[in-house]
Amino acid sequence: MIKNTGWRGRIDAQSISYHVGIQYTAILKKQYNIKPWITPGLIRCIRQRDKLHQKAKKNPNNPITQITYKRYRNFCNNILKNLKNNYDKNELNKAGNNSKQLWKHIKNVTYMAKKRESNSSLLLINPSPLSSANHVNNYFVNVGKTLAEQIPTQNIVQQPSLDLRNKCTLYSFGLLDTDEDEVTRIICGLKEDSAVGWDNISNKILKLCQHILVPPLTHIFRICLSEGIFPRSLKKAVVIPVFKSGNKNLVNNYRPISILSSISKILEKILNSRLVNYLEKNQLLSPAQFGFRAKLSTADAVHSLTDYVSEELGKGQQTLGVFLDLAKAFDTVSVPLLINKLESIGIRGTPLKLFADYLVDRHQCVKIDDTTSDEQICSGYGVPQGSILAPTLFLIYINDLCKLNIKQGKIVSYADDTALIFTAKTSSELYEYAQIGFDTVTNWLQSNLLTLNADKTKYIYFCMRKPHSNTANPNLYAHNCGFGSTSMCDCPCIFKTRDIKYLGVIIDETLSFRQHIENIVKRVRKLIYVFKKLRAIADSKLVTQIYLALGQSVIQYCITSWGGAHKTNLLPLERAQRAILKVANFLPFLYPTDQLYKSCNVLTVRQLFIMHLILKQHTMLSYNAENINKRRNDIVCDSNISSKFVFVKRFFTFLGPFLYNKLNRILSIYKLNKYKCKQTIFQYFLSVSYVETEDLLTVCK
Repeated sequence: MIKNTGWRGRIDAQSISYHVGIQYTAILKKQYNIKPWITPGLIRCIRQRDKLHQKAKKNPNNPITQITYKRYRNFCNNILKNLKNNYDKNELNKAGNNSKQLWKHIKNVTYMAKKRESNSSLLLINPSPLSSANHVNNYFVNVGKTLAEQIPTQNIVQQPSLDLRNKCTLYSFGLLDTDEDEVTRIICGLKEDSAVGWDNISNKILKLCQHILVPPLTHIFRICLSEGIFPRSLKKAVVIPVFKSGNKNLVNNYRPISILSSISKILEKILNSRLVNYLEKNQLLSPAQFGFRAKLSTADAVHSLTDYVSEELGKGQQTLGVFLDLAKAFDTVSVPLLINKLESIGIRGTPLKLFADYLVDRHQCVKIDDTTSDEQICSGYGVPQGSILAPTLFLIYINDLCKLNIKQGKIVSYADDTALIFTAKTSSELYEYAQIGFDTVTNWLQSNLLTLNADKTKYIYFCMRKPHSNTANPNLYAHNCGFGSTSMCDCPCIFKTRDIKYLGVIIDETLSFRQHIENIVKRVRKLIYVFKKLRAIADSKLVTQIYLALGQSVIQYCITSWGGAHKTNLLPLERAQRAILKVANFLPFLYPTDQLYKSCNVLTVRQLFIMHLILKQHTMLSYNAENINKRRNDIVCDSNISSKFVFVKRFFTFLGPFLYNKLNRILSIYKLNKYKCKQTIFQYFLSVSYVETEDLLTVCK
């Protein structure tokens, strides 16, 4: 084995030794290759170039020396560039259909590989690394308990219980037995590059030895399901602090990610599949909850929020949104309360015993670099972040929040990212309803030992036009004093903001989405450098695929919410999109716009908006059995939304039915499945011009 030490492998030429059976051989600087595509002949060429450079610097007034250097420099650099491009092309060809290797090389070429933020700063908290790691572990173990003790429970107002016992008398959760086929299928689906737990058993080992390990593992899992016991050895976690933002020396700026045993993940997948199926089959989760659920995403949550706000504003209602921020939400889940909630939804007997055993008596240690802390028992709060069951258990814990009966209010939630929308006829009534509803929510949070971060919780007063800056607005208060008079209590105040980032989308008070589009433009234009690197080594087909993955994915995120923005707001984004396509395909700056999209086989921003809008409407119609026999050739979707405001006509609540009916007359897309519907619309938009696309929207104004 050859080992290089020092920069460029500089080793003393006579340092040859043997140590533990490993041979250390010196490599001279002249023989060391800096890059894999550089040959010894090129190294000599580089040295000659550098010598000419030094000579040109010493003789700046000698034209022959300057010309000689520049010609040789250009000759050498062109050779290096061509060889590097050929090497990168070969690496892409070697990857073939292996997408993981392909993207790994693409990230290396374009310098997109993310560097993980080091957590080694936490080792400097105390004098010794071990004591620092123990301090971090102690913080993570007790963070939920510490926050819960700060909640003034004596001021909690008792409200009517949201217990689901009466509803769930017809339902009862039963744990179906597992078999070897299920265990084998789960093992085959595990990722090979996942981190190993405390037992150092990797997923790759489980896959290689599955023919030996599946029978005993299946036997163990059957005993766990029948006896209601979760093995203690599978409840041990190695916690890795992952930096979020802020000061790296503060522990509360890190998220504790639990690395569990691979065998534990298999048993958790078995339990989670049965639990999720039970919740969805019996519709026990609130429809206002979009987090960690099949066929639902952050885009659906944002769409639901913006569509409701635009619809209410179109009716002439005053609208206000409160965006909650919960402190350490997953870490502050009370295990006793969670067990009670599991029982209230029909999980009883042996299944409840199994989930309770999973949650209690858990051990964890913190690992920072090579330092591992001592083990500690968890304090009875929190679900292990990074586990399979944690998201589903958290949804059960926070489910009652999404089902609160709030007067003149609507709740939209994605896990712990929750928004409260209030509407009223007048501004005074609006703030009154908002304060009452917000009090109801804060009371529920306190009774469930969840901490509201008042500093990061904001509210937006929505309106169709930008309000005057001197308009006075009342404040909302996060009451923890029994909801007394706002003039007499010292409860934290919730301040108004003009815009807020919710689930990756910047929502402003007029729903113009100008700030959000500007943010997308910045992200898209940063990709120009990436495609300048890629266009020389990838063919046009691969470049298009990379554009769809890196560029269009950013553009079309939540596009059904903001894609109806004014044309003047969208122009910078469309220009950024065209700049990427021209750079990626070696096209001139003045290349015709219509021809650009056809040659690249992609859609404009507005066309993407219309296509996703229609696909969403198409999906909604597919599940509406009442419309099957109510069919007319000219009207497929019945729209009850009528507004004199142009503002409303930019959102799905109006545009969805309108555009679907319009394109259905042209393309007859109603009877098609979603895939064929998408392909039909895509091909249609490739044949229409930019102006014709805008006319689809301007007609309805």
